[in-house]
Amino acid sequence: MLVFLLGVAGPAEAAANIVNPDQVYSYTIMQRDIERLVKAYPDLVSMEALGQSPYGRQLWAVKLGRGESVLFLNGSHHAREWMTTTVLMKMIDTYAQAYANNTAIAGYNVRQLLDEVSIWLVPMVNPDGVTLVQQGTAGLPAALAQTLRRYNGNSTNFTRWKANMQGIDLNRQYPANWNTIRNAGSYPWYQNYKGQRPAQAPEVQTMMDFTYRIDPEVTISYHSSGEIVFWHFNTLGSNLSRDRTMARALGSLTSYSLVAPENNPSGGGYKDWFIQEFGRPGFTVEIARYAGETEVPLSQFASIWKDNRAVGLYSAGQSYSLWLKKQKVQYLQQSMDLLAGTELYASIGASASGINLLPQRLHVIAKKGDWYQVQVSEGVGWIHPASGKLAVVEEIMATAELKLSSQAYKYPDRYAPKVTNLEPQAVQVTGRWGNWLLASTPSGNWWIDGRMAELTWPVKPTEQDTSIGPEQAAPSEPEVSGQIEPEPVSMP
Repeated sequence: MLVFLLGVAGPAEAAANIVNPDQVYSYTIMQRDIERLVKAYPDLVSMEALGQSPYGRQLWAVKLGRGESVLFLNGSHHAREWMTTTVLMKMIDTYAQAYANNTAIAGYNVRQLLDEVSIWLVPMVNPDGVTLVQQGTAGLPAALAQTLRRYNGNSTNFTRWKANMQGIDLNRQYPANWNTIRNAGSYPWYQNYKGQRPAQAPEVQTMMDFTYRIDPEVTISYHSSGEIVFWHFNTLGSNLSRDRTMARALGSLTSYSLVAPENNPSGGGYKDWFIQEFGRPGFTVEIARYAGETEVPLSQFASIWKDNRAVGLYSAGQSYSLWLKKQKVQYLQQSMDLLAGTELYASIGASASGINLLPQRLHVIAKKGDWYQVQVSEGVGWIHPASGKLAVVEEIMATAELKLSSQAYKYPDRYAPKVTNLEPQAVQVTGRWGNWLLASTPSGNWWIDGRMAELTWPVKPTEQDTSIGPEQAAPSEPEVSGQIEPEPVSMP
């Protein structure tokens, strides 16, 4: 696995549209757009190379968001269904812009959701097949081109191709009722051949390995066509109500029909395997009006996007709720610094109390997920701080030399409100948290990105940097399961 970091960009502001959906969206275009998105939103979007396809193309994963809970979206298991890649790339672009601008989409608070959840996406599971559909056999060795034409019924028109370039249907490769898959071909073909064994195709094994690693609460596999939602695969009775509720919500968002559960479903799909293996909600969403054995026309994208624009946000919220329910309480009993105003709640998820805590050093009693129980003058309650608002600030005395023009922020986060722009100069530093420095400026004490500065006055050496954030705080007592009962908040 390769992790790509494309450097530190300038101020965190929304870029113009990066993804253009009004084109045949190829593997090459996708790679270019992923790199541009990472560069435009370096603290929000990142990319990983998961491994190569049989013909040497990287399977790219994109992470959008900053939360501990995980939603996983994937597209283009089937080659002719490449418009699902466009949908997912448009989601990344649109959600990142909304996060940077702190704007809502369809009533969803994008910044809050992406602070709570990391949406992982593999926009193109089958890059070899997609390239074959879009470009045909041009440039391939003659023997391979001949083999592929044979798998395609001796046709040179590959727009109907679903399989990878080994003639294996990737969405019939997962180990879920694999032996009893219906309508499965017995040899490599442009569609429906399930292979000689489950996970024979490296693309499928890569997807399984990646799923185990990121451990998502919810998954959605995008396919086309038919405007339907598959949601059930031998689902346990204890999970039936939960999954049906989510499926109905997805159906309502998209106006797509739900597929009724079957007693003996044909399996082999990613959604089938995920439900069977993890016991969590998994869905297959079929975009577009039924297109038959061909690609979805570009003219449909606008209506498809309208239908699916909020799907990732709704699903992110569901992922967060499921993740939070599973978290155990950790007792901390430590002092931490609240660096910006934050709402105080009587309990996790309670309605607003009307109490807004001002920046202060406070006593943190416990943590559950990304919520913190605190003791303050107003009483005992819970806070749900955004990135950079709660930290343990290390006190230092140093001078930072700003080599470039730098933004100063209200608290240590690139998406915090910007206070002023600092020209190249030397500033006094009184605190540090991770890469961030608390600098004294003519307009007050503000935070600067330490990656943009050079400390020129020696800082007292330590064996290791002990500055930690909320996500790094270690419990001082053993974990206990269940929710602790907070004391009531004393209203002023």
